[in-house]
Amino acid sequence: MSENKDKPQPQGAPKSGPAASEGGGKSRSRGGRRRSPSAPSTAAGGGGRTPAPTGGRYAAPLAILALLVGVGALVAGYFIWHEVQRQAGWQQEVLAQIDARNQALDNRMAAAVERMESSLNEAVSARRGLAQDLADQQQSIAALERAFGVLRAQVGRSQETWVLAEAEYLLHVANQRLQLARDVDTAIAALTSADQRLQELANTAYLPVREQISRELNALRGVDTPDIDGIALRLETLAASVDDLKVAGAQYRPTPRGAAADAGAGAEAGSWRELPAALWGELRQLVAVRRNDEPVAPLLAPDQQFFLYANLRLQLDTARLAALRGNPELYRVSLRTARDWLAEEFDPEQPAVREARADLDALLAVELRPALPDIAGSLRLLRQELALIDAGRATPEAASEEAEADGAGNAP
Repeated sequence: MSENKDKPQPQGAPKSGPAASEGGGKSRSRGGRRRSPSAPSTAAGGGGRTPAPTGGRYAAPLAILALLVGVGALVAGYFIWHEVQRQAGWQQEVLAQIDARNQALDNRMAAAVERMESSLNEAVSARRGLAQDLADQQQSIAALERAFGVLRAQVGRSQETWVLAEAEYLLHVANQRLQLARDVDTAIAALTSADQRLQELANTAYLPVREQISRELNALRGVDTPDIDGIALRLETLAASVDDLKVAGAQYRPTPRGAAADAGAGAEAGSWRELPAALWGELRQLVAVRRNDEPVAPLLAPDQQFFLYANLRLQLDTARLAALRGNPELYRVSLRTARDWLAEEFDPEQPAVREARADLDALLAVELRPALPDIAGSLRLLRQELALIDAGRATPEAASEEAEADGAGNAP
């Protein structure tokens, strides 16, 4: 090479140049070999040229190959970038749909909670109003009794007349509470007090009134008054245990094998003659054919199960509020809807589901607004007696007793 010409040759190294070339040529000619005609010959006066490198012929193919590799890498990178962008856009769409569904669910739950809270507040307010009305009635009764005492002292009427007026007022209160508020307990208490007032008079003229009061008390005691507080507590307990119920389509249950497969599995060869039958039975167990005549219900998604539980709780809460507000139509519709959902959507083999259905059937048998008897007969009879007294057409016995009472009151 040309670099070897500029470097100093060490002593004892073979010389290069014409002499060496000639010596080499001679040695090659002596050995019977010819130089290749393509080999360059050395000039007499100076250095020879080295042959051109042979690697240049591969430069162009290598450059083309590198260009193709680069173009392929760019194309592959573009497709990868495009796929990444498409996946990112799809993920954004899915996230947007999930956010929209979650927002709609939150809105529905918030609206349901607001409705339930407003209903509860109305029920609590109604109960407080009823309690306040009862307290006002009791205060009114006490005030009227005090007023009757003052009037008795001022006017000086007979004791029997005042007792009859008190009995009439108590009978009127009993009818009013039963007809307007369906308050059976207060009606019973008022009738009992009126009967005691008439008993204090010890007058046989009022026995028909007391007999009518006794019949009305028996009729009122025979009314099956529902335990509204107990019903509300039972419905609240059922609503709290909804999450423990198992949905019918939540898990797949394969049909069990038939009795023939079970019998074949237990067969064993007792001797060599029974060995083929035992082998055939084992081979038949490798393939099991299961028949299911019932339609296969699709499995429920988790979001559908969530809404099913939420709707069932909402129906139970609606029935509880209807019971507190004395609305038998809404109460029965809500309980029937909840019972039908338990029968159609939940696993009937689970003990909790069976107990819940039994509780709903028992609550449906309760009559929120039972038929009330008519207790106005005693009030009519007593008013007839009072009208006779006021008109001066009372019985002779009652007139004599009233005269004796007036004389005893005027005596010094």
